[in-house]
Amino acid sequence: MDEDMDCPHIVDAAEKLKLDVEQIRATLNNRSCNVCLRVDQLWMCMECRQILCGHNAAGHSTAHYEFHKTHCIFINIESAAIFCFKCNSDIEPKNHDDELNRLRQFILYNRGPIANNSNKKIRRRKAPKAAKPKKNSFKRGPRANKKVIKPNENDCLMNSVSQILSEQEPQAVNETANDPKQALKTVVPKKALKAKPKKPLFKRGPRTNKKVGISNSGNNCFMNAVWQSLRHLKPFIYCMKLFELAEICNQNNNNNSDPRLQHSIAQELWKLLMTLVEWQKPASYKFREAISPTALLSIVCKIKPRYKGYHQHDAHEFLMFTLDTLHSELKDEKKKLLLEEGITNQNPNKIDTLVSMMFRGFLLSEVCCLKCNEPSRTRDPFTDMSLDVPDYKNADPSVIRPVDLLTDCLARYFEIEELNERNFYYCDKCQSLQKSTKRFWLNALPNVLCLHLKRFRWDETYRTKVHTFIKFPMESLDMSKYLDDEMKTVFVKEPSYMFDLVAVVVHDGEGGGSGHYTSYALDDKEDQWYEYNDEKVHEVDASLVENVQAYMLFYIKREMRINFS
Repeated sequence: MDEDMDCPHIVDAAEKLKLDVEQIRATLNNRSCNVCLRVDQLWMCMECRQILCGHNAAGHSTAHYEFHKTHCIFINIESAAIFCFKCNSDIEPKNHDDELNRLRQFILYNRGPIANNSNKKIRRRKAPKAAKPKKNSFKRGPRANKKVIKPNENDCLMNSVSQILSEQEPQAVNETANDPKQALKTVVPKKALKAKPKKPLFKRGPRTNKKVGISNSGNNCFMNAVWQSLRHLKPFIYCMKLFELAEICNQNNNNNSDPRLQHSIAQELWKLLMTLVEWQKPASYKFREAISPTALLSIVCKIKPRYKGYHQHDAHEFLMFTLDTLHSELKDEKKKLLLEEGITNQNPNKIDTLVSMMFRGFLLSEVCCLKCNEPSRTRDPFTDMSLDVPDYKNADPSVIRPVDLLTDCLARYFEIEELNERNFYYCDKCQSLQKSTKRFWLNALPNVLCLHLKRFRWDETYRTKVHTFIKFPMESLDMSKYLDDEMKTVFVKEPSYMFDLVAVVVHDGEGGGSGHYTSYALDDKEDQWYEYNDEKVHEVDASLVENVQAYMLFYIKREMRINFS
């Protein structure tokens, strides 16, 4: 489908759409499939407003379309992604649509609260649980209650008591029930057995006011996810303060300021990140309030006009654009300062900025001729590493396969690759094109390691998403096994090659041009993970973070080391 043309079917659906807020709210409150009561991967038919599970779940939306051929447009009630069954692709409306954009924004805005309320309603639709047996009367004794309150609550002790009690025979309890001297001893372990269970995995807490979100003025969730991740990269923030980027911001107050630095990415990004880092809850703060990135957003759109409008874009591409532009602006400023000091022979490629000092590493590429075994090595910088994700879409679902690990993706990235006929290598020694092998090593490790999982790929005329779950370590990512032989003798201490996870960017949806981005980041002072969903901020357990479908991962090295040009 041409990128500048709308799907013809969404045009018809948008013309018929009349947004009744109360009706849509009532429809979205029923957060389960009308057929199978499934509560995830839900889509709403734009024609008849039925909520059905997606084609990657039980497929009742597909069955609905096959029965009603005119009902081809569905919208995801979590991410507001739109799918057309007739075009068999995710679509992004471009040329119309006030009502349709209102519907999508309404879905995104009410995504969290409705989901929370709907969980209660869905639970009421489940089958009733079996009645619990009546409690024994001896557990109601007043002396026993007082004794239960006095012991110090220790998780290890309680678990031990519960384990021992579970191994006892039921009749042993009955024998002691009639003995008042033994009744007290019986009550204490029974109370431990009935204690409330620990918090379940994947827990998301209520909205918090400890951190502040960023408002979504259209469809810029991909920007918000990147900015919130950068805000939690402590070495990056420290370098921004160390290089006194505030002086760049203050130059706007000078009439003699360099016009190149006025309204720059560096200036506005500094302001936004410092506002997020130093934010404290005001006295009259409300949950709906958030930081507005209007100034930074306008400069981004001015430099890169493709980010104008309400279209979804790739968060990884935006991160690379942000870092490249920031590096370029700071390098130009540094060249100007060198010229003022009379230094004119400085190589521009040798100028370092906070971007290169934090994100840059070096790869050693070796191509080896298979005829003469002569190796050729080159050393190239990198800012991020894009790792392939295996796709099991056509695999046999009955075959149980192991969980894919992040280390498996890294191993495939650094494994030996044999160059085919299209990529024959010209060997200087043989003076001809020859078969060869190619592989990479790490020659220098960055201080901030950005790993990009390549989940989007082209399938004929549209982009599809790979949903394979990749298990990633929350801490102690060992990168020493990928170093070249020379660097292994340099990085001998564990902190010099160990990385800990700080932030994760997640994409929820089917296609690269649709869906919704969120980010998860760690505050190491509080040892607390936060979920950033535009304006909404939630405290979450680490167990939830390690089970998300990651798109980008940010790791920080335990020992900082600057890789100068």
